[in-house]
Amino acid sequence: MRIGMRALALVGALVLALPLMAPAANADGSREKVTGQDGQRVIVSKTEDLNPRKQRIVIRGRKFDPRVGVYVGLCVEPDKGEKPTPCGGGVNLQGSSEASAWISSNPPPYARNLVTPFKKKGRFKVAITISSKIGDIDCRRVQCAIAVRADHTRSRDRSHDVIVPVDFR
Repeated sequence: MRIGMRALALVGALVLALPLMAPAANADGSREKVTGQDGQRVIVSKTEDLNPRKQRIVIRGRKFDPRVGVYVGLCVEPDKGEKPTPCGGGVNLQGSSEASAWISSNPPPYARNLVTPFKKKGRFKVAITISSKIGDIDCRRVQCAIAVRADHTRSRDRSHDVIVPVDFR
């Protein structure tokens, strides 16, 4: 019976320690959650003190309409209601850029091997590698953001935009 009590005490101690062991996001606490106009949620793994030369970040989304493809990338932060542009990685029709991602569950036929499909309930998870430069624009001087926006098949549709501001060191 003592072994059972010790095992129970150990399990209890582990359960109490779990919240302490789970990473909060980053040591600097810069993970950011933003909600879009239709309840879409975007979580960016790191948004502050980004390395201007090369920074890998993970973007998670949920509650997106899986019938509408979206791009994820670093863009100049747009004025409210305006399309995020210019963006690093651009429209990635070759699937070769690490600086942007295309999420779609119903892409055009030519893009079936280029997209990441949505998971259940409009979820996605992608990793991109960014720097502080978008062409000649330096995101250390101009406010930039991780932007999730409707893909080129609905490029005028702003209802899918979720903008998460970022800062480089």
